[in-house]
Amino acid sequence: MNTKITLSLLLFLFIYSKISTAQPTTFDSGISEKEYVLQKNDVQHPCITSEQYSIIESRCNEHAKQLSIDNLKAAGKTSVLLNWPLKASVKLTDCSYYYISAHVDHDNATTTYKDYNCGNITYDGHKGTDIAIGPFPFTKMDSNSVEIIAAAAGTIIDKHDGEFDRNCVGTGTNLPANYVIIQHSDGSRALYWHMKSGKVTTKAIGQAVTAGETIGIVGSSGSSSGAHMHFEVWAGSTVSTLVDPFSGTCNLINATSWWNSQKPYTEPSIVKASVHITDIVIPPCPTTETTNESTTYAIPFQGPGLSPGYAKFYVFMRNTTSATTVDMSILNPDMTVFNSWSYTLVNTNNFSYAGFSKKLPTTAGKYYFKGTYNGISCMQAFDVTTSSTTAITNLDNKTNDVKIFPNPFDKYVTIKFEKYVIEGEMLLYNQYGQLVKRIKDFTGNEWRIDRDGLAAGIYFIQFNSSNSSSNKYKLFIAD
Repeated sequence: MNTKITLSLLLFLFIYSKISTAQPTTFDSGISEKEYVLQKNDVQHPCITSEQYSIIESRCNEHAKQLSIDNLKAAGKTSVLLNWPLKASVKLTDCSYYYISAHVDHDNATTTYKDYNCGNITYDGHKGTDIAIGPFPFTKMDSNSVEIIAAAAGTIIDKHDGEFDRNCVGTGTNLPANYVIIQHSDGSRALYWHMKSGKVTTKAIGQAVTAGETIGIVGSSGSSSGAHMHFEVWAGSTVSTLVDPFSGTCNLINATSWWNSQKPYTEPSIVKASVHITDIVIPPCPTTETTNESTTYAIPFQGPGLSPGYAKFYVFMRNTTSATTVDMSILNPDMTVFNSWSYTLVNTNNFSYAGFSKKLPTTAGKYYFKGTYNGISCMQAFDVTTSSTTAITNLDNKTNDVKIFPNPFDKYVTIKFEKYVIEGEMLLYNQYGQLVKRIKDFTGNEWRIDRDGLAAGIYFIQFNSSNSSSNKYKLFIAD
């Protein structure tokens, strides 16, 4: 006969995606090196069109007149220096989050272009610095992971919000963007373009902002090619006073840098090192990516498309050069080496990534995946557990095995308590802590959890009841 108890239980679930029938970028179970290909704006699809420049010039100057702000400073005469205009949110744990996809074009010819360093990281006629976010730009955008901050203190002289924020190249030109324009004390202006809808600062035109203050979230509004920010600087009141904050041999607009600390032309480094249950999926813009990332693996483990016991280990890199080497290792809990390997890059890329199928440790503990490129390391911790089912301790310190089936699962999973009746409610959370399903007032010894269209990913099930302990247990469930 079943004994009735009350307890608190937390289950950890994976729901894996099946092979897509669409045309996303996927990898097989071997070694893969790929450029992280994102759409880019071009001369036919500029971030800001000439018509839009005329509108914002007029709006800004009218606001400046109403606010009695002196905006008639001469080009190149500035005392305000700029800080980097983006920052990672407190919840983003990636080692970095950006790369520059386009600088200001310094070639006046209509068919050629060059950036401030005489390179080609720009497009014809581009008037700003495009800072792309990655990897997984739409995942970052959806979770508000990269904030736009004021590069210098000043006054909001124009702003706009409420526009659609998932545009891609080819969507259209002259599309209205969400943006903020700040005028500094010396009369210079900074334009922050392509912001996420609903995330533009609530401060009004005419209000002051401090350097480093969050004014928005990176999005893809306006004539955009994907989640990035177009950052543009004017010395005066019109686009004709355009400056490039980066100083270099081919910058003939302004001789000196406008940055407090100018970043180097390239920053070769690992942006992210991470462990995944199977290959990542990068669909075309603007669909959110399927990262298939996890920090917990229950042994025995087998990810979709992988050999038993194997997971995928990815490094995401900025400014790579062919024939250079990236070094990787899986570290034991005591930081000794469990496994290590190196890979010589085949291509030179602005932003790229490589995935490797490697066998997981089989002893429970906290492990670390480390990648090193150009002398810069990035590391991600992950947990290994040694059973797909975990014994549960009841209030009398007796144990009872829990059966989980089918395991892995696609349409539904059953959790069965063979000896005890559970009384309470079930809560299902996604990996961001959002409640996605709730079953109230349940009494029984068997729970069936239907997938009900839930996206692939990591989920947590919590069973709650009154007068119970708050033990936590982890289980591996996959489809």
